[in-house]
Amino acid sequence: MNLLPKILLGLSALTLAATGAAPAMAEYPEKPVTIIVGFGAGGGVDTVSRAAANALGESLGQPVTIKNQPGAGGGLATTALKAMPADGYNVVATTSTTLTFDPHTQELAFNVDDFDYIAAFGVFPEALISLPGRGWKTFADTLAEAKSKGEPMSYASTTSVDRVVVGMIAKQEGVTLNPTPTKGGAEAVAQTLGGHVDFAYSSGTYYAQAEAGNLQVLAVFGDERIDGFPDTPTLQELGYDISSMNMVLFLIPKGAPDEVKAKLTEAFGAAAKDLQLLDTLKKRNMGSFVPVGEEISTLIHKQSEQFKAAVEASK
Repeated sequence: MNLLPKILLGLSALTLAATGAAPAMAEYPEKPVTIIVGFGAGGGVDTVSRAAANALGESLGQPVTIKNQPGAGGGLATTALKAMPADGYNVVATTSTTLTFDPHTQELAFNVDDFDYIAAFGVFPEALISLPGRGWKTFADTLAEAKSKGEPMSYASTTSVDRVVVGMIAKQEGVTLNPTPTKGGAEAVAQTLGGHVDFAYSSGTYYAQAEAGNLQVLAVFGDERIDGFPDTPTLQELGYDISSMNMVLFLIPKGAPDEVKAKLTEAFGAAAKDLQLLDTLKKRNMGSFVPVGEEISTLIHKQSEQFKAAVEASK
């Protein structure tokens, strides 16, 4: 009696059973996704992240929760993210300068190459401002006066970013621009309105006062002119090879599967069109710049190289 057919049949049945018993790979995401905000509740990064959460959840098919982990200018959350699994369930929201600038000025546990960049929403309207009575239309007029008088000027400073950028320009122009440290944008605006400094850097607190005509916007730090102030040039338009596009940046640990990155990028791309998010950006005077995927990754690395050069030039 030939047993070979029965043996082969038995082996085939075992193979099918084994194949059927193998668990199917779950499709991402199969549980809620957490956005870890590197700043406190109520600030720009937190507000924009919360505005995007509902749209992200609808696109991903899972709830998107917000967790605040403030500290070190977004550095605490970013450092923690580096040690997390690269599975797409934890996304950090921080300012882009946390990645593009901070690693060039201090010893940190991360650098720009440690993460994958998914999206950025909005651009903080960083600018240099002064009292209209100074008679300066742009920052070029400010520098011209500094040169003609040959005396130091003072400006209200709120971040190490503005000190590096203004320091680089001062060195290039051969003038002395001394930073007066402040505790934030509100104090910088107050120092300017009170005539205690010649000019100031502000990331956006100035906007209402400038709209009312109480402040003059001299130069824009970003790549594009700011809505509402179409006559104010960017630093690049004034001839300086630097820009600071400080955005609300979303990143994940490097090494996530391609399908996870693709799903997240698609979800953030959909959220970028959400009316609630766009309205939040408009109310905060942050424009509608919402790059995702490869576009934001390229921009972040370009900005990092620019800041690296600026830090060296300001020394």
